[in-house]
This record gives sequence, C-alpha cells and structure tokens, in this order.
Amino acid sequence: MRELLARLADLYGASGREQDLVSEIREEFKQTADEVSIDKFGNVIATKRGSGDLSVMLAAHMDEIGLAVEKVDGDGFAFPSNVGGWNPQILPSNPLRGNKCWGIASISPLGLLDKEEKKKAIKSEDLFIDGDNFSSGDFLVQDSSTATLGNPNLLVGKSFDDRAGVAVLIKILRELSDDLEIDIYGVATVQEEVGARGAGMAAYKLDPDLGLVLEVALADDVPMNEPHTPVVRLGKGPAITVKDASMISHPGLTNFLIKVAEEREIPHQLEILERGGTDAGRIHISREGVPSSVIGIPTRYLHSPVEVLDLRDLERVVELVTSALEGLTKPKFEAFFQTS
Repeated sequence: MRELLARLADLYGASGREQDLVSEIREEFKQTADEVSIDKFGNVIATKRGSGDLSVMLAAHMDEIGLAVEKVDGDGFAFPSNVGGWNPQILPSNPLRGNKCWGIASISPLGLLDKEEKKKAIKSEDLFIDGDNFSSGDFLVQDSSTATLGNPNLLVGKSFDDRAGVAVLIKILRELSDDLEIDIYGVATVQEEVGARGAGMAAYKLDPDLGLVLEVALADDVPMNEPHTPVVRLGKGPAITVKDASMISHPGLTNFLIKVAEEREIPHQLEILERGGTDAGRIHISREGVPSSVIGIPTRYLHSPVEVLDLRDLERVVELVTSALEGLTKPKFEAFFQTS
C-alpha cells in the first residue's frame, strides 16, 4: 500500500489535467477487472461482474487542487487563478510544478509593506509565482514528495486527497472475491475538486443501485486555540460519513457499514461535516437517486503539500469495504428501505 500510494500521490494531476493518472490507473485496473474503459471526460471505470442484478459504484477521485496561470508579465512573473479550494495563507514559499514549468508562490516582501498591510490576511489576488517557462493556461500543482513522518505508519505528502482513496480502490479490486452476487464498478473520477463533475457523469452512465465513495476525512486531532474533542482521529479506523454539506448518507447503507465493522471488529468512526462535500453529493442525486455513503480515510492538513495519514487506516478501509461488498445480497439491499 505504501509504494502504491506514494507512486500515485507524487504524480501530476490537477483537475482537468489528469492524463498521467488516467494511464497509471488504467494499467492497475487491467490486472483485476473484467473490463476497463475510459469515458469522454477521463473517468477510468473498472467493471467486475457478479452473478446477480445488483450493482455498486465505488468512486475515488484522482484529481488534485491546482493553480492555472492567468497571465505572465513582462518580467516573467505568473499570476494564478484557483483550480479547486485553496487556503491562500499556506501558499507563499510553496514550490509548484506544471508539466513544463516550475516556480515558487510568493507575495510582496513583508519588508516593503506598512503596518496595516502586514496585518491583513493573504488573499488569492495577492499571490504571484516566481519561476521559469510559464505560459498563460499552464496548470500547476504542489511540488512535494511522499515521505515517512517519524512513525513508519505515518506518511506525509501532497494529494493524498484523494490518491489515498484511489489506492484503496485499487487494493479493494485486487482483494474482492471473483464469486460475488453484485456487479462492481470501480471508478477513478476526474474534476472532483471543482464540483464533482466526473462522478456525476459516471453515475448517470452506469446507473448503479448503490454508491460508495472512498475519500479522505478531515482529521481534527491536532492542537487548537481552545480545548476540543476531536471528531476524527488518525489511526482509529475508517470514518463513515453521516452527513456533509452535499449529502446525507442513506441510513440503511450507513447502518449496514457500521454493522459490518462491528461484526468484523474493525475500528471505525463517524464523521459529520458542516461544510464540504464529495463525489457522493453528485452520485446520490443521479437519475432517480442512488443511495450513497462515504468511507473516509482520516487525514490531517488537507489541501496542503504536507497532508498526513496513517497507513493502518487505509488497510482497515480495504477490510471494511471488501467485507461489506462480499456480504451484500439482494435481500440485504432491499432491507435498507424497509420501514418499521
């Protein structure tokens, strides 16, 4: 898992520029799927056929946040536009790379600002990029490599959101039994960071009975200004989403996942978010509706070049999802919708 995640995370793949990931993931899917296809938008779809008429879409997005070069001035400085949700506070001094360019995000030197300007929060329009070989329309991503963070189970790097989910998806497809009752559509989606666009298209095409998204979950087990009780912690297992800003998980599916985790004695957590969303936000409203949920991989410092996760959580997500899918039958699916 470590090697697979590092290989995926270190690749370049801003939203709308996922071609390197498409090629890599397609080759991984070919090793285990009955059929692999790439749709017009770039979603990579692996199909494993079962013996019944029930289908599940497993989704994880391959894209990462980026910056698009809007213009380049006469001195070669590039001025960026956001591709996805950035916190501009973390960008100054951050190295960035494109396919053919490299640079460092910066702001005006603090020594040249007056006292009032120094107090102001950094905004996206304050940023410029100092580097080489920029052209208008270039897409840049954070330039960092995956490494171990002291504890051998902890990894730090860029784009674990959501290459960790893609790595888990690949591992699940490897470990699933060939004797399933259900069809599995494993989908590595594009352009999640700019509105979950790829997932919506794939869900419409595949028309699954259930949707399950493999994502990172915001780990808040870090020091805060005030004492707080963390909701999601590293090393404590999968975070099953109850709700976020884009979706309320289907209670029948959520309860099924919790029951499987309890029966298998898999450590797990529940996640409730006021803001943010995932591919499930688009999948669950596709066509006539697709009951959906999200299984999150606890991760610190999201949308930064130093995202941190625990490899044991990835393995537990694989165990939970594999067990759930291998135990899912048509009667159990129909029980999701029974009322007392």
